[in-house]
Amino acid sequence: MSDLADRLQQLQTDALAELAVAADAQAVDSLRASLFGRSGRLTVLVRGLAEEDPAERPATGKVANAVRDALEAALTARQAAIAEAEGAVPLSGEASDMSAPGRPWRVGHLHPTMTVERDLREIFHAFGFEVFEGPEIETDAMNFEALNIPPDHPSRDLWDTLYVAEAGGDPRQPAADGTILRTHTSPVQIRAMRALTPPIRVITPGRCFRYEAVDASHGFEFFQVEGLVVDRDTSLADLKGMLEEFARALYGEATRTRFRPGYYPFTEPSVAFDVSCLVCGGSGCAACGRSGWMTILGAGMVHPAVLRAGGIDPEEFQGYAFGMGLDRITLLRHGIPDLRLLMSADMRFLEQFPAGR
Repeated sequence: MSDLADRLQQLQTDALAELAVAADAQAVDSLRASLFGRSGRLTVLVRGLAEEDPAERPATGKVANAVRDALEAALTARQAAIAEAEGAVPLSGEASDMSAPGRPWRVGHLHPTMTVERDLREIFHAFGFEVFEGPEIETDAMNFEALNIPPDHPSRDLWDTLYVAEAGGDPRQPAADGTILRTHTSPVQIRAMRALTPPIRVITPGRCFRYEAVDASHGFEFFQVEGLVVDRDTSLADLKGMLEEFARALYGEATRTRFRPGYYPFTEPSVAFDVSCLVCGGSGCAACGRSGWMTILGAGMVHPAVLRAGGIDPEEFQGYAFGMGLDRITLLRHGIPDLRLLMSADMRFLEQFPAGR
């Protein structure tokens, strides 16, 4: 038997001895983490299998599996025994005080990002939109080429794409079929056009991924809500009126709006949509760069090439589209200074946003 197998069996003996004196559920959880955590004692030893002599590796692997299963079973049994003992009614000794106040139930609520998404769904439902969802794992063709972004287009530099590797292949090489984690929810618009018959009015909420450094305003995982309208004779004026009503419904009747020229490869013309600063009301502050305005989304008329990719004849139908970062909308609505707080799972932060806020 190899040295690694001996160390695994010794670890099992030591861990079972520690488990025998674990007095409560917290102690059991702590022991479990010390064994199975990312840097746990068993985890570290199992990683050593990669350096084991190939001739001894199968036998040592069986020992590792047996030790893991034995410890898992022992931890589970000990935790169940402690829970049963803590829940048992005392049959002797000091009687329980039945008049003592009970412990209040801890009631959960939606995450602030999901609360804002729910509100956006309700607003756009009132405008006649339906929700259309698509896969988070996409193809390069759907994520880029169908949206008027060919392989050599310079606008691809705007998206830091995460490619999926071949199963069992080199993790540094992307799959031959161009499978990726979608960088935006725009490919869902292509799927909607192919699945539905005009007139089309859909929003496409969902999670997106980009290879970005995590900081106060960026994350590698984020949420978007995009919208698409396809109909005869729809125009930029229709888009403008709808977005103005949307901004007032979301931020209040006093909200002022403006449109600026923008660029997106899948719309032409393209615009950026700004609202009066939610911090200073438009007078100018550090949050808005002293401009009095904050950009909340991009929009424009759907490019004819994108309509054709969706199976729509651009000679007969027109469309407009818009897209916003749900996380940014949440930050602006609640005055949250750092995007990372939304992903922190810190109850001290999350409990500041009860349901309905």
